[in-house]
Amino acid sequence: MHKPLRLTVCRMVFIVTVAAGLIPISVSAQDYPSTQEPGDQPSYPGIPPSQKKLEGTLGDYNLRAYGTVLLNISASDTPPVGGDVPLWAPPGSGRTTFLDGTTKRVDDVHDLIFTARQSVFGFMVKPSSPSTDTWQPSGKLEFDLFGTRPVDNNLSQGRVLNQPRLRFAYFQFAKKDWKITAGQDKAILAPLDPVSLSHVAVPLGATAGNLWAWLPQVRLDLTHKMGNASTLFQFGILRPSFADPRLGDLPNGGTPGTSLEGAPGLGERAAQPFYQSRVAVSYPLNGSNLTVGASGHYGRERIGATRTLDSWAFAIDYAVPLHSRLTWRGENFVGSNLVPFQGGIIQGVAFLQPIATAPPTRFNRIGAGGGWTELIIKATTDRKNVFYLGVSEDDPRDRHLLTGSGRSRNAMAWASYFRKLSDEVTVAFEWSNWQFKTRGFVGGVAGPQGPSGTANVFNLSLAYQF
Repeated sequence: MHKPLRLTVCRMVFIVTVAAGLIPISVSAQDYPSTQEPGDQPSYPGIPPSQKKLEGTLGDYNLRAYGTVLLNISASDTPPVGGDVPLWAPPGSGRTTFLDGTTKRVDDVHDLIFTARQSVFGFMVKPSSPSTDTWQPSGKLEFDLFGTRPVDNNLSQGRVLNQPRLRFAYFQFAKKDWKITAGQDKAILAPLDPVSLSHVAVPLGATAGNLWAWLPQVRLDLTHKMGNASTLFQFGILRPSFADPRLGDLPNGGTPGTSLEGAPGLGERAAQPFYQSRVAVSYPLNGSNLTVGASGHYGRERIGATRTLDSWAFAIDYAVPLHSRLTWRGENFVGSNLVPFQGGIIQGVAFLQPIATAPPTRFNRIGAGGGWTELIIKATTDRKNVFYLGVSEDDPRDRHLLTGSGRSRNAMAWASYFRKLSDEVTVAFEWSNWQFKTRGFVGGVAGPQGPSGTANVFNLSLAYQF
């Protein structure tokens, strides 16, 4: 297959944006809640309720509870890697052996999954009588049910026992144009995500061109207005977490039966945080905001007593209201060793180990580029009928790949229809097509194309939001 989803449109956006000297973007919170500035509004997936709130005053504080009760029903023509949150299509056309001994081609096996574990709930607190003349605190806690699955010898694991998982936990200290954030929040790098109800626990396009992470951090935000335009500058230091599965850098439990971490990872051992920053410009257009932003990332991974490997990225993000009912948005990125953000198709470093009992003799940082782009079409003026069309791609550099790190390209296209049945209830139908390629190796270096895979996933979502 000859790269049917190659993102020529995204690359044109990158070239045009750089040539025009624009500064990358973020989206209006009113229209696209997944792209809001952190802490300003609840993080509703899909289309949020527009009017009603579960909010009240307790003493000197204002408390708001919010959430999305979500049921997803998905079917696929090939079981994707990731299960209920697809990440890529399985490569090859081998055969699967069933319990009764019969076999079937893996690309002819069909899955049907029902799950409610992408439901989200959260809380926000702030002073009931805020003042603009002093530093004002606020806080946010958000969870989903996508946590670890407990072992139970009497019930099927993972079917009815889904534990809460922390998504966001931070407080903010704000005064006029300044804001300090401390806690776990979205990474500053590439902050947008495609709109989806099928991918809430993990954003749509993860491993396929959408860089993302939720990391503990300390961040400074500065906003400034210039006439109708506004600018945003962000700078922060974040937890240096890589968790590269190829390097065995995954969290290990400490004492059995506890939640303690065993040992620091390769990022923590470098004794340097991640450094990230972003600049964005926003301007009113067609009843919304045209926003363009640029962000950067630098980190360091220590894989030996003295050997370190850098991690870097540059990304642009954009949201362009072409019409009052048509918005074009997305992101593009280039970088290297991007496994903390599931970039490079979760490949950060490749290494060559000629003899299994000997140390590796070669390490390659895996460079990658890609992005995603999405059209949002509001079919009716009441915004109760919305269509989404998009494509995305993650393209690791083949020359950096080595045996054991052979994922060469992951691309997808999607189309979805969201229908608001009421202010609180949404039904959504989403289709995604996944194209995955691997690279073969000759003499330890990238050679001919390896096995590839294709998958179509159909998802029906029913959401109640409060």
